[in-house]
Amino acid sequence: MGTMRTYDREARGSVALLAARLTEAAALGQAAALDRIQQVAAHGVRQAAAAAVASLSRALELLWQRGWLPAEAVSAVPRQLAVLVVAAIGHEVRRYPAARLHPVWRAQLAELDTAPLDLAEPLEPALRRVVDLVGALMALPQLPRLVPGPCEATAESDGPAVDPRVMIKVRGLLAKAESTPFAAEAEALSAKAQELMARYAFEQAVRTADEPQLAAARRVWLDAPYQAPKAQLVDAVASANRCRSVFYPRLGCVGLVGHETDLEITELLVTSLATQSTRAMAHAPGRTRAYRHAFLVAYAHRVHQRLTEAATHARPTSTALLTALASRQAAVDAKFTALYPGIRTHRPTATNPSGWTAGLAAADLADLHPHRRVAS
Repeated sequence: MGTMRTYDREARGSVALLAARLTEAAALGQAAALDRIQQVAAHGVRQAAAAAVASLSRALELLWQRGWLPAEAVSAVPRQLAVLVVAAIGHEVRRYPAARLHPVWRAQLAELDTAPLDLAEPLEPALRRVVDLVGALMALPQLPRLVPGPCEATAESDGPAVDPRVMIKVRGLLAKAESTPFAAEAEALSAKAQELMARYAFEQAVRTADEPQLAAARRVWLDAPYQAPKAQLVDAVASANRCRSVFYPRLGCVGLVGHETDLEITELLVTSLATQSTRAMAHAPGRTRAYRHAFLVAYAHRVHQRLTEAATHARPTSTALLTALASRQAAVDAKFTALYPGIRTHRPTATNPSGWTAGLAAADLADLHPHRRVAS
């Protein structure tokens, strides 16, 4: 038995050393990385696979410490590495007790279609993919921590979740809107969903006015191209719904801070308006990059104007509601300042007049007044 324990310690030490070589390879140039990979592969499939798993595990552990969430890691790595990172995450999180995971963690992990982490392909190509993924994960920057990391705290949220019964109704309306071929019907269904969420948010604000007001934070990832004007659209919707936003141009995502219910409304509106703008741009005459950039900048600009006007017209007169919203806004501002100190304000510019004009026209047709249309 003494011999077996000595062998196990040596084997673990060897795996740790090989894992360190793979991690080192991720930070080196191509020639040096290939040399390290060949050194690891020379120890055989079993040892090399264990080293690959250990290297990926450490890279993910450090990523969580830098404020990242599982779904964000999948969004941020190159597309050809997405399957591998999902498998690596699935393998890594088996070490985490579910009861110690924040609800955001549990929700994101539930959405990942994890397959077993298997290095079935020829060993050296498999190790090269592992090294590429470790390098991609190591290159990701520090982000503000939105929720506690795995095993750091008991599973608590940043405020009451939206009533599941409301969300079932909203999702049902949106599903019907997405399935209908009739634009007017789709707009009416989307408007009804937005109206339902807005009414719920105001009712909840009054109902919880005497409770401590907590702000939450999220990050929304944007599809390329034209991420800057898309981020401006997110900001337009967020500010109209009592949320604040910050754009990460290098990552292609927007950080949002707001009350949990207001964040839900913002994400629903952003999804709806983004779909409308994409459809409108597909029918616009211009095809150049400058035209489409200008179109989206103008679209976001006009949406911001219309949302601001709508918010002014719908300004609540209830003293209890005004007091509750002011308390919530103070919590949002405090959390935003804590997460994003010293940020700079920047607005995308547009240089194509025809694209700008077409974007304004498209935004004028966008569905922003659900009460007006539902009542008609």
